[in-house]
Amino acid sequence: MKKSYLFGVAWKAAPALLFSLMAPNAATGSPLYDTFGPLDDATFGGTGIPNDEVAISSQFSNGTSTITVAMSATQRYTNPPLTNDGAGTCFAGAGSNIPSGTTDQGALWHFNYYINIDSPTETLDDYDITLFYDFDPAFDNGPAGLGTINVTNSIVALLGAGTTTKVEGSENLMFGYLASDNTGFIVAPRYSPFDPNALGEYNFGIQVSQAG
Repeated sequence: MKKSYLFGVAWKAAPALLFSLMAPNAATGSPLYDTFGPLDDATFGGTGIPNDEVAISSQFSNGTSTITVAMSATQRYTNPPLTNDGAGTCFAGAGSNIPSGTTDQGALWHFNYYINIDSPTETLDDYDITLFYDFDPAFDNGPAGLGTINVTNSIVALLGAGTTTKVEGSENLMFGYLASDNTGFIVAPRYSPFDPNALGEYNFGIQVSQAG
């Protein structure tokens, strides 16, 4: 039996966070979270990444632990800032570039994630944590077509078991490793490649679950 906590991905009737490149007057899905606002503790693995408009959820687990997950979308480097509706849907500009001081082509925006456990006994690898991401501009994409990152396996491989209570990062859908399967770590989206110029809806989420 698996008990799921916090975010699922953006399909119907599941908790979700979604970011969108929208055409005018297009309908969208409905993100779910606990609060939308600042998350002062988040750096998203970098410096200068905005943390004032973040979708945040927390869940009490196993009597002593509190797990917090959060996601946001922000501009890449000096590209134009994103806007949002104040309710978990962000609006990003289409296109890609190589900002000054960098060497890699990327979409104009990043998606960011934050996962933390406050516990006297547990670390994050005591849970099964999956990050979902989307290459397909179609609306209301279900989980079967989304890409996944196995956060738990990544933690254990990079940092070791029983060591980590917080992970965070910032990703761009044009990063090449997100488009290729990596057994045990990444399952690439069925829809590929990602087109940074395509208007549509891109769904993201974090799922935390525990065996038993």
